[in-house]
Order: sequence, then C-alpha cells, then structure tokens
Amino acid sequence: MTESPIAFQDEAQDTTTAALPQNGHAQLPLTDDSPSRSGSLLEPSPSPALWGESLLRRLENGVLLLDRVVHQFIPPALNPFAQIGAIANTCFIIAVVTGIALLLWYTPSVQQAYSSLEAVRQSSWLGQLMRSLHRYSSDGCLFLILLHTLRIFLARRFTGPRWFAWATGAAMLALVWFIGWTGYWLVWDVRAQHVALGTAKFIDYLPLFVEPLARSFLTDASVHSLFFFLIFFAHMLLPLLIAVGLWMHLMRVNRAKLFTGRTMTLWIVGSLIVLSVLLPATSAAPAHMTIKAQKFSIDWWYLWPLALTDRLGGGLLWGFFLLSGLVTLTVPWWMVKRRPKPEHKAVVDLARCFGCTLCAKDCPFNAITMAPREDGRNFPVQSQVNPALCVGCGICTGACDSQAINLPALDSRELGQRLHAWIDEQKELGEQPYVAFVCSECTGNGWNSSAGAGPLPLPSYRVFTVPCVGWVSAVLLERALQRGAEGILIVGCGEGDPACREGAKWFQQRLAGQREPKFDPKKADPSRIRFAHYDRTRRAELLRAANEFRAGAEPHANAPLRSGWLQIVAATVLAVALGAVTYAFSELAYRTPHNSAPEFVISFNHRGEAGQPQRQLTKEELDKRLPHMRAQITTVRHRVPVRLRVHVDGQQVLDQSYQPRGLSGDGPSIAIARLPVTPGAHAVRVELADTPDASKWTRQWTQSVEFEENRVRVLLFDTKAGFTLD
Repeated sequence: MTESPIAFQDEAQDTTTAALPQNGHAQLPLTDDSPSRSGSLLEPSPSPALWGESLLRRLENGVLLLDRVVHQFIPPALNPFAQIGAIANTCFIIAVVTGIALLLWYTPSVQQAYSSLEAVRQSSWLGQLMRSLHRYSSDGCLFLILLHTLRIFLARRFTGPRWFAWATGAAMLALVWFIGWTGYWLVWDVRAQHVALGTAKFIDYLPLFVEPLARSFLTDASVHSLFFFLIFFAHMLLPLLIAVGLWMHLMRVNRAKLFTGRTMTLWIVGSLIVLSVLLPATSAAPAHMTIKAQKFSIDWWYLWPLALTDRLGGGLLWGFFLLSGLVTLTVPWWMVKRRPKPEHKAVVDLARCFGCTLCAKDCPFNAITMAPREDGRNFPVQSQVNPALCVGCGICTGACDSQAINLPALDSRELGQRLHAWIDEQKELGEQPYVAFVCSECTGNGWNSSAGAGPLPLPSYRVFTVPCVGWVSAVLLERALQRGAEGILIVGCGEGDPACREGAKWFQQRLAGQREPKFDPKKADPSRIRFAHYDRTRRAELLRAANEFRAGAEPHANAPLRSGWLQIVAATVLAVALGAVTYAFSELAYRTPHNSAPEFVISFNHRGEAGQPQRQLTKEELDKRLPHMRAQITTVRHRVPVRLRVHVDGQQVLDQSYQPRGLSGDGPSIAIARLPVTPGAHAVRVELADTPDASKWTRQWTQSVEFEENRVRVLLFDTKAGFTLD
C-alpha cells in the first residue's frame, strides 16, 4: 500500500497513547484472567433504537438461517433471498413484455374482452402461454416485493437516511397492486364484476361525479365502454410510473442491482414457463351484473380487497386504506425510540484529504461527493459528506489511506492509538495480543454474554465492534501487525443481504490487493489476518474459528458446494417452492357475503319540476342589494324532490323522496333503491312523483315479475325512454 505523507504523522503520536484516557469498554491493561479482552468505542449499531427491536432481531434470525441453508447448496451469488428486489424487477419486466404481446389477441371492449380471452384459451397455445406468463410474473412480482419489504423491515433498514427508500418502496407497492387491480378488471369475468362494484363503492363516497358510478354497473347494458377504455389505458400507462418510482427508490444507492444476472434470469423465466404450462391461467365465469355469485376463486395477491369492498361501506373503506397507508409510510418515524447521534455521521478532515476520490467510489449510499477545493491546497477536489444520506457504515473510513474521513464516534486514528497502547501493554506482560474487528450486525442480541449487553465475547481477543468491516482500513491492519499484534480476526456479517451492502466485499478486495487502498504484504504478513463471514446465528462456529486462529491452525476452506446435479436439484426445489406459493394464492376460493334471496333494484336519474320559478323580493332583501341589482322579482332554480313508491303484491314496501343534486338544488334526483323479495312471481307497481303536488304520481309502471334466487331484477327509469326492466 502506498501511504501519503500525511498518513505517517500518526506513527510519531503512538508513543503518547499510554497517557490517553480510557474509554468505556476498553479497560487497559487486560490480563490473562480476563474472560474476554473486549473493547468498543462505538454503540452496537449506528441505527436508532426501535420499538420491538429485540423481537425483530429474533425474527430476522429465521431469515439468516434460511440464507445459511440455501448457501449449503447454492452459491451466495444465486441466492434468491439475497436479491429479492432485483428478481421482483425482472418479474415486472416479464409482465410488461407479455402484457404487450397479449394485445395481439386481446380485444379491449366490454362486449368482447371475455370472449377474446376465451378464444385464446381454446385456439392459441402461444397466446395462452403469454397470458399465463403475464399472470404469474405479476403475482411473483408482488409476492417478491412483499418478501423484500419484510426482509428490510426485519433488518430494521428503514430509519434515518433510508426513510426515502422505504417511502418510495411503499408507494410503488401500492402502485403495483393497483395496476394488477385494473388488470383483472379487463378480463370482465365475475372477478372483474366485483372489482368494478368495489371500485364504484370506493369512488362514490366522494362527490366526484354527478351520477354515482354504481349506476353504470347495475346491468350489463349500462356498463360504459368509454369507462372500460379508461381502465385499459390506465393499466397500460401506469407501469411507466414504476420506472420513475424505481429511479427514486434507488437514487440514494450506489451501484444498485436493478435486475438479475443471466443465470438467475434464465431460472426465473424457466420457472414461470413451467408453471404456465402446467397450470395455465384461466378466467372465472363471465360477468353478469344481475347475477349474484356466491363463490369463485380469486387471485389473493391482488384481489384481497374484495373481502373489504364486498362488506364495508365507502366511509370505512376510505378510513381503512388511509389509515393503513399512513401507518406504513410513517414507519421510519413512529417506530424510532431514539434518534442516531451526529457522531455516527462521517466527517472530513480537510487537512488530511488529498482528493483521491476513493471514499466517494466506495460509499454504497451516494452520501459522498467530490467538490472543488475550498482550502486552497494543491489538490483539485475534496471529499464532501451529505449527513442526510450518510448511514454511518464507515466504509469510507476504510477507503481513506490518509485517515481523513472518520466517524466521530469511532475515530480510526484514536482507535489505532489505543490499540497500539494495548499491544504494548500486552507485550510487556509477555502476552500474545490478538485483535478482532467484528461487524455490529454479528453482535446483535443473540451474541450478548450472560452478563448483559456488550461486545461479542471472544476469549483472549481484544474485540472492537465496528459498524461494518469495510470500516477497517489496510493502514490500520498494517500498523497493528507492525506494532506486534500476533493476529487480527475480521468478522463480517453473513453473505445474504448485508446491512451495509458492499463493506465486506471491499475489505476482501483491499486485503487481496485488488482494490485501493491495498494491503501491502511487504509491510505486514497477510497470513496473520483472517477474515470470515459469520452472522449472529453462528456463534459456536465463530468461537471455534477464533480459537483455531489463535492456536495457529490453518483456516478452514469454505465448505465445498454440492455437486452440480445437487445444486440443480436444490435450485429446482427452491423454484418449485416459490412457484407453489405464487400459484397457491393466485387461485384461492372466495365466498361473497351475498344473500341468495332475489333482489329488486329500482334506479332513476330524473329531474323534478322547478319549484316556484319566481318570487317577489321583500324590502329587507332589496336593501341588502346594490342599487343596480334591485330587481323586484328573482328567479328560483330549485327543483322539487322526486318521490318513489313501490308496491309488491299490493303491499307498499317503499315510499321515499330523493333530493335534487347540485349546489342550488337544481340538478337531477338520483336513486338506487334495493328491495329484498321472495322467489317467484310478484305483481309489482312502481310510481314516481316529480311535481310539487305530492299526491300526483306522474310516472307509473305495473308488471308481474318473476324473481329467482341469486338473481337481481333491475328496473331503470329514463325521462325519454321510460321504464326498462332487466
């Protein structure tokens, strides 16, 4: 490693470290009788304390165990649970491509949508394959987004600067769901029927339209083709917003893995094709607005809100979705008990910075930029940290050869001085000083000693807890070994989905001389440094490895992966398991709350007669007006309510007035009246009164109507066409 002139300044300071005040856990000297030579200058994690953090850690242990099992058979680079977001994005692209391909067969018309898809099922294997791929890739996309959200939540990676990724991710989750919701509308089967009715109930609660949307779904003939086209174009265009959302979601991440590699992509496509061939996607029964379906299968990934829209009113629906959305979006704030301290944000010492740009390149979260020099020194740029983006991982510290960038809570120069003082103490006592730098993710609650919280107990080691092993610089290792450390153990978190992303990767490359700043084997023996991946569920393995390292044993090679065939079998089992979950929730039974009894619906959109069209203004009213506006007579725009009366078999079952709509009460009166009836033929008489004379029934309809179970008879009134029975 090439050191800058600035970096050598610390060597002259090491002789004074014995006089430095001791900090917290770092008690000097430590003797052989000490059960654990442990020291930590940093809190266990730079993340803020959360409500329920202990429970989340325990639940996350299950995820870590799953990673361990997968890695026994499949290389970590192909572990699907370590790249869930990229797999979800790949599934989304597959859904977009197959959706576009479906336009070759699909007819976006309320009259022909269902029949066009049925024709595909019966006569085109390619079209059916595209449809099935479209269905299952969409389901897989939402399934994986939920898994990704769960993993991020359990890993507690949503606070501080990560709040923006959480908020945009939650918004995209809602958008992906809504795209799927509109997609099922376009099939126009019984599922689409309930989607339409649920959407109408939701929208009609707000006074957005003059006529309630629900009137458009009373009969098959009343469904507007224009509205169907609106849903179609929304389904086609909304995916464009996903691209914007992904950019916002990943804008704070450096080197984000947007899509899967070729091998994983082939597995995804192959799995979806097999699932589509074995279990092709089909439609439910065709939509009939006057038939009350009792039971059918639905895709619970997207259609779970039917369980609410079929049972709750518009107000409760708005309350539920607004509350759940608000709770989800504000998780990064209401779950936090204690905010992170500023000491956990990286700061730059300009006197040491010579603008090498390595910190900006290595930062996983785009928190560091190179800005024009401000101190007049002969370097073109300087490092600049954005505290709003810094998560306190410390990877920039490990990338800085001159130790110009540090976390104030864990200053590498101060720690180096303390470490050198401890090494000197141990050498004077005739001990062999061994040091361990342990990632804070490995020291979670599962690692605490029986004495309580603290750093990971490694007997006969001086342990330093660091936010990420990427914090450990090559110069720190070289100087510790030159000072007399017998060995240095570096413990990184698991290989699944690291909290600090690339820290362990960068450290290994620096140690191997593949990334700047490189470890210089001419200055220290690299065999006295041992790196290992251990998550907090592997305590016994880590303790054994630490003892073997101290005993001088050769490092164990990573457990060899299974043979190629076993890897393929394991990958197939994993693909089958994920595919089974995807399919299981895409074809689950759903029972509606509908009563099987017949129902009689009467609906009209009709204007009552105008009330008293003109009236004489009083003197008091005239005095309140401007002189040029004092007309003696004013025109009244108010209309009378329309009254509805219904008799069934000679008995009156309804008598109700419907007020005119509009701010001035001059709009039409709109009614949707639902009446339960018994099966069989009934003599029905319907009367409307639209004049100021309440006893004058101006519109009448009488007929014997046959009512059947699970069937709705709808009587519509139009001012021009009169009454129409469906």
